[in-house]
Order: sequence, then structure tokens, then C-alpha cells
Amino acid sequence: METVITNFDEMDTFAAQEYAVLSRIDTSNNSTPAIVLGLSGELGAGKTAFVRSFARVLGIMESVSSPTFVIARFYPIVDHPRFTKLIHIDAYRIESVDELRPLGWKKLLEEKTNLIVVEWPENINAQFPKDAAMLYFTVINETTRMIRA
Repeated sequence: METVITNFDEMDTFAAQEYAVLSRIDTSNNSTPAIVLGLSGELGAGKTAFVRSFARVLGIMESVSSPTFVIARFYPIVDHPRFTKLIHIDAYRIESVDELRPLGWKKLLEEKTNLIVVEWPENINAQFPKDAAMLYFTVINETTRMIRA
């Protein structure tokens, strides 16, 4: 499925649709109890913009910024029937999967109430769950992005 995004309202709509898909995933047969979503695409393709929209869908009012330099940001999700935490990881600067250890990566994956979104999952390929959902972002032009599921 491919979706063309030309403005923030369309990104919000897409994020809501993606949330609906993710919230229906049964993880009982997955490699991890947490729901994991990978976002792949070049710099400036809209990955962080998607996470901002996604956070709004979850009712997170806190400002969402890229965790490029801190690797991860944690956002509590209040009054949600399934999720208690959105974890936004930017693996752009990860050079070794060992750099995930201080985050408690394996423990994060074991918590079924975690919703983990990882930008640049290819940088942690060996540690990224094989059955995680994926979105691929492409720049079409200055104001248009394509997202492929």
C-alpha cells in the first residue's frame, strides 16, 4: 500500500490509520510482546513528522522531537486500554548493536504495553524484530512524501 502525503493533516490521518492497524496486532505469536514499528527512509523524508502525528493520535500532548542525539525518548500514554508508553528511537547514529544495551533494548521489547517506533531500523538490523511492522518513506518533492507499508 502506498500513500502520498502533502500536508500535516494528511500525515495525521495516515498516522491514525496506522495506529488502527497496529492496535489490532496480536503479539502472542510474535518474537516480542511489544508492538514495534520501523520507519525507513532518507533524511528529511518525514519519519519524525509521522511520529509527531502518531503521538497526537495516542493523546500525547508533549512536544515530540527527534531523539537523534539522545537515541531514545519515552512518552507516557495515559488512559489507553493497551499501551502505557510510546518509545521513539532514532538509530541514525547507532554504529553497533551494543549501543542499544544502555537503553535496555531487550527489556523494552519484552513489555507488552510498549509501543516502540524506530527510525533507521536498518542500523540495528541484527536486533530489530523480524516480525515488526515497517513503513518506508520516500521524498517526492519539497512538499510531498510517499509512504509505503
